[in-house]
Amino acid sequence: MFANTNVWVRGAGELGSGVAHLLYRVGFSVFMSDISPPLAIRRPVTFSDALMDDTTEVEGVLARSIHKYELPPSAPWSYIPVFEDNAKQLCKLAPDVIVDARMIKHYAEDFRPWAKLMIGLGPGFDTSKNCHRVIETMRGHDLARVITDGGSSKDTGIPGVVGGETSRRIVRAPQAGPVTWLVKFGEIVSRDQQLGSIGGSEAILAPLDGIVRGLISPHTPVTVGMKIGDVDPRGTTVEYLHISEKARAIASGVFEAIVLYLRAQPRA
Repeated sequence: MFANTNVWVRGAGELGSGVAHLLYRVGFSVFMSDISPPLAIRRPVTFSDALMDDTTEVEGVLARSIHKYELPPSAPWSYIPVFEDNAKQLCKLAPDVIVDARMIKHYAEDFRPWAKLMIGLGPGFDTSKNCHRVIETMRGHDLARVITDGGSSKDTGIPGVVGGETSRRIVRAPQAGPVTWLVKFGEIVSRDQQLGSIGGSEAILAPLDGIVRGLISPHTPVTVGMKIGDVDPRGTTVEYLHISEKARAIASGVFEAIVLYLRAQPRA
């Protein structure tokens, strides 16, 4: 039903991957892009690793890295194509819908001319300035609300509350350099346990007791203060291999926005 609608999800991190996963499963022709190497930390539920490993899978959906800026023939495709982000080249693929899930929170360009429907996730997007629809990304009553006039809530700079914790659960790089991890996703760790090292010597310590939910790729160079990991204080109750409830909610909001747009189009 939706296979003739091409959707470009820009940003293959946690939220963008949740969006792409849902849209792909309901039948849209979805392709994605991200910077390389990517910055995602919750990599078991993101498609960005395809850029480094050629393929990756999230909850039964396969993504494959595509090196030429060409879409596979005969949609719907058997996988989600993932490209290195290059706006000029990807716009040539003429997407009907663009979902900007990069979450960089500041956008200087008006993206509305890029597609028939331009959807922006979260802070920095406003329907009067740079997109046609905005999806609220802040946790709370309005999470995933489709905004048709105006913008989303302002960025607070503070991560959402998870298990009673906000900023303290985030692991940040103590210095610049390559990262080596000593732990794996899903491992239970204790506060001040060594998670890995950076630059070959500087220890990376767990900020609290919990389950390892986020680890940046060792292939990604990091800078001081960069977000490189996440320890979830909820422990073994966390389904770290499953798309989060927040990402699923936002994906539903995007789906709602696209379907309402398609329903409003004149029928041939």
